[in-house]
Amino acid sequence: MKLSQRLLGMPAPRLRLGLGLFVALFVSALSGLFILAESVSPEAHFAYTQKLRDLGELDARVDGQILANLLEQVRNYDAITHYMRRVEGLAREVSDAPGFLSAVDRAAVATAAGELSAALGRKAGLVDQFKRENAVLRNSISFFPIAASAFVDAQPLPSQPGSLRGPVGKYAREVLAFAHTPSLEGDERVVKARNELLDLLPGTAQKKVVDNIILHGDNIGARIRLLDALMAEISALGSKDRLDKLILGYADGHARAYRTAARYRTALYALAILLTAFLAFLFFQLELARRSLATANRELGDRYAAQLAVEKQLILHATAFRSAHDGITLTDASGNILDVNPAFSRITGWERSEVIGRNPRVLKSGRHDLQFYEAMWKSINETDSWRGEIWNRNKYGEVYPELLSISAVRDSAGKLTNYVAVFSDIGRLKAQESQLTQMAYYDPLTELPNRTLLADRLVQGIAQTRRTASLMAICYLDLDGFKPVNDTWGHSAGDLVLIEIANRMRQIMRGGDTVARLGGDEFVLLLLGFSSESECQEAIRRLQRQIAMPLTSLPEAVSISASIGVALFPNDDEDPDTLLRHADQAMYRAKQAGKNCYQIFDAEQDRTTRSRRDHVNRIRQALDDHEFVLHYQPKVNMRQGKVTGAEALIRWNHPERGVLAPSEFLPLINDDVMIKLIGDWVIEAVLAQMEVWHQEGLDLTVSVNVASKQLQAPEFVEKLKAALFLHPDVAHLLEMEILETAALEDVAKTSRVIDECRALGVRFSLDDFGTGYSSLTYLKRLPAEIIKIDQSFVREILSDYNNLVIVQGVISLASAFQREIIAEGVETVEHGRLLIQLNCDHAQGYGIARPMPAAAVVDWVRQWQPDPMWRAIADLYWDATDYPMLIAEIQLRNWVSQIVYATNEGLPAPIPHLDNATRCEFGRWYFGDSRRRYEIHPVFAEIDRPHRRIHEISSQIDNCWRDGRIEESRSLIPDLLAARDETLALLLQLQRLVGVRRS
Repeated sequence: MKLSQRLLGMPAPRLRLGLGLFVALFVSALSGLFILAESVSPEAHFAYTQKLRDLGELDARVDGQILANLLEQVRNYDAITHYMRRVEGLAREVSDAPGFLSAVDRAAVATAAGELSAALGRKAGLVDQFKRENAVLRNSISFFPIAASAFVDAQPLPSQPGSLRGPVGKYAREVLAFAHTPSLEGDERVVKARNELLDLLPGTAQKKVVDNIILHGDNIGARIRLLDALMAEISALGSKDRLDKLILGYADGHARAYRTAARYRTALYALAILLTAFLAFLFFQLELARRSLATANRELGDRYAAQLAVEKQLILHATAFRSAHDGITLTDASGNILDVNPAFSRITGWERSEVIGRNPRVLKSGRHDLQFYEAMWKSINETDSWRGEIWNRNKYGEVYPELLSISAVRDSAGKLTNYVAVFSDIGRLKAQESQLTQMAYYDPLTELPNRTLLADRLVQGIAQTRRTASLMAICYLDLDGFKPVNDTWGHSAGDLVLIEIANRMRQIMRGGDTVARLGGDEFVLLLLGFSSESECQEAIRRLQRQIAMPLTSLPEAVSISASIGVALFPNDDEDPDTLLRHADQAMYRAKQAGKNCYQIFDAEQDRTTRSRRDHVNRIRQALDDHEFVLHYQPKVNMRQGKVTGAEALIRWNHPERGVLAPSEFLPLINDDVMIKLIGDWVIEAVLAQMEVWHQEGLDLTVSVNVASKQLQAPEFVEKLKAALFLHPDVAHLLEMEILETAALEDVAKTSRVIDECRALGVRFSLDDFGTGYSSLTYLKRLPAEIIKIDQSFVREILSDYNNLVIVQGVISLASAFQREIIAEGVETVEHGRLLIQLNCDHAQGYGIARPMPAAAVVDWVRQWQPDPMWRAIADLYWDATDYPMLIAEIQLRNWVSQIVYATNEGLPAPIPHLDNATRCEFGRWYFGDSRRRYEIHPVFAEIDRPHRRIHEISSQIDNCWRDGRIEESRSLIPDLLAARDETLALLLQLQRLVGVRRS
């Protein structure tokens, strides 16, 4: 301000002269700084750095081309020569650094560039030497394998004397391997192979040729080592490091030059800002002086208007103070009353003149302790305010609640000057709130929490239980025998009983527990803080004992009990509504268990039950919607070539999942009444379908699977009798199949039902025989006419002779008991052939026919013909003494299968003595006692040749595997299988020869 006043007070000529000189000096300074700031040329910097980048890239390309030629990825040196020529030219160009660098930096850059140029010159000479040596090496490597291969091909096999085929081949492989991947170990192997070859040369006719091959091999090794040395020397030149040093030196010099120019630019900018600020300051001061008078005049007008507004506001505040319905107290900083409004006198009874100068403690009721007032004043002192509910006493001694707000008033300096207290009488609101709370959250009869408050307590209980990692029991309680109390003594007496029971439950509740009444004689208890389930159970038993004590509110000493359902949280980790529902479900189970007990809800059992119930309901819907269909799998007599019947198999034609097998849905209803409904439907559907076939001229016996629950149902026989009565033409064609395990559940009852059904003309089959107990006693007591061998045994008879023995034993057992036998699981012609040889003629399985719709059965029955192999042996029977031959056949199949599997997997053969035809199981049979029995047949002797061929090929496979020729061993598998098939074909001829023909 003083500077502007001095400038304004100077004469005009002197002021203009001074300003002109000042501006001239500033312009001169600005011009000089501008020249210095622009001394660093971006174009020169970009051109020089581009040369450095090009030099680095070309040097890297030279190294890449060297490596590519070394690895034979590139076989010419034009690129190396071109890149090296450009590298040398750029090395000379970068020696001249840009002129904006300082003298020291330019000298440092020139020195680094000279070192780089010298290193690149040395590198150029080494690269020329590399090209010459590498060309010689490539020629040797190209000639060497040709010469070695020609020599090896001309040599006789290694097994012939004087052959150098193996040593020369080994030396050639080692040399080429070392050339491909040079290493110290590879060099040692080359030397070893060379020495072994030299030891064999003296006296041989091929010595000159082999010496030439060795000479080329030595040349390859020497050239490789020389090239490795050249590569090491090129790497040791460190051209990249020297280039990096040059780049770093130039970058440092450029950075220093740029920083110097930046400082000049900063100074230039600062001077420009200073000049602008000085001029702006002068003009601002002139404008400020012009406006100061106008501002002063306007401020006087504003102050006068503000004074009028304050006076109007004070009048308004005084009117509001007197007219307010809430009591207002104004005190000084010491708390002495300065003024009160009329509402204060109306609420407290104290007149204004009686309290002026007194402390508000005159209203103190005595219901609050010292800590309450200390907390209140602490809030006022820290935050300048307090708001809350307080109990005060009026002039007449009556205590009333009020909603009080106290605020501290401070002056402009922040000093406390006054307190303002505003309060209102909330006595009526408190009474209404208490009444509404009682009505909303408590039962009017027992004064226990109702359902609404219970829901809130349950949410709090869940949160507390999670924090404490304890257990909470939600107990749903229903009184047993409460209705007779109402019926005998009336509802008033019943209300007294409910009150007495509620009081008893209150007495045994712990702090934090809740007992609520939901309505009628239903109560819910929330028991918290249990550490274990057993502790919870003890509390529930104690509650039951308390409730069961004789009632005192009735004319007679009567006791009632309680059924309690319990949901344990967090074992049952659900939301509040679900927990109550689970406890309610558990209570109903307690009712069903005989009352006066408790049941704990099992979440996993409930989920399983609900899932099972959903599946059962869906199956019931499928039955109602006619989604079930029957497929029929034929049964045949393989020896006679006749279709003897069919088995009805249920399928679910699911609208979304397609056709489902029985295993997808029947296990879900095995223990449900639905299994009986579906079983009844199957019997009716089968009888109806047989009626259709009968009209088409086909009378086919059909068997139906019967579940244990259906068979043992009291009404089963009567329902069957009614179904047969409706279809008299085909009733005699119906058969029943029962599982062996199901029949053994109650043998006596099952036997009785079978006898009753047989009286109706229905035959029975014992299904899956061999999977249960298979006791002879049970077989004797079960009057089933047919025994079905389980498919798990039949399927494996071609690969496991133990299953063959089991099947033969079951067949013999059925024959001894004079039962028909049928085999399931016939999947191939060979299965059927073996079963015929075991005297089992009846069979079913995929090898005969898959289950088919009813519409396809008639055509299939009319067209079916037995396999020619079965017809060829249809009139032959075998004695039990020939069964070892069948076992030997299975053992041979299994023996060959093990060899084939191990070969395909690249594993060693799991069988010893592959080359000895007498040590395998088949060989023991063939060369054992059987010779005396079968050698009268010429075909028996013919078996020896292909059998020995099997062992020869197996031994070759094992030798190939041991030598690492895995693919060669696999190529022998077709020959092995051919020898096996030839052996089996001859063995089958022998089996036919020893079979006995029967008329």
